[in-house]
Amino acid sequence: MPKTVLITQCLQKDFVQPVAAHDPLPNALHVGRSEAVRLMGHDPQAGPVAQVMFWARSQPADKIEILHSRDWHDDGDSRLLEHLDMFGHHCIADSEGARLVLDLDDEVAERANEHVVDCIALNDFEDTDLSAHLDRIRKSSEDGKIRVGVIGVWTEAKVSFLCYDLRTRGHVEQLATCSALTASASRAQHFNALDQLKKILGVEVFDTIGDFADWMRPGSVAEVLSERPKGYAPEMRLTGDPVELAE
Repeated sequence: MPKTVLITQCLQKDFVQPVAAHDPLPNALHVGRSEAVRLMGHDPQAGPVAQVMFWARSQPADKIEILHSRDWHDDGDSRLLEHLDMFGHHCIADSEGARLVLDLDDEVAERANEHVVDCIALNDFEDTDLSAHLDRIRKSSEDGKIRVGVIGVWTEAKVSFLCYDLRTRGHVEQLATCSALTASASRAQHFNALDQLKKILGVEVFDTIGDFADWMRPGSVAEVLSERPKGYAPEMRLTGDPVELAE
């Protein structure tokens, strides 16, 4: 059985933190109010991202690794001048906007199977330790293989770029994502990107959180259903209304 790797892509406040109806977006790269709510939920502590992270952190530490790929920009770094000029200031190192949503940062250091990968630009493999993490995890896998699931934003940009590099540079054969756990400012671009990932790269694209988690670790979803946070059911899909759990 391949070892499971969950990679979160840019699940940071500057990108996806829900914003009140009349408040301005924090920067030009925020996915927007409606998509942030769809991804995070009206109650972020019980929304889709919280659900999948609860599931992932409930798995045995020797069976799954969690990597948080985050934008981490030093606005004094001359290499970033063009990037920040093009996309505007966002995810400046150590700023509140650069923090992971749900305060996920707070527990990373305490978990041996969870790590942060700091990225300075659009490519998660350049000037990062992502490749080293994947090599380490592959060596610890029983069959020398890994099964990788990617969630986060933006679907047509960082998520797609990461999937391409995982397939070509990382030589990851088993790769998946989930429409309910990815987002973009444009719903049309979101769906188009998922379709391209499926057709061109052969990425498995799931519509429900439960199906995605079950692909990641077959048979693991039922183990945590009775303990999951109240909110969205794992059958929640991108289209239609969320399924509320019974109290």
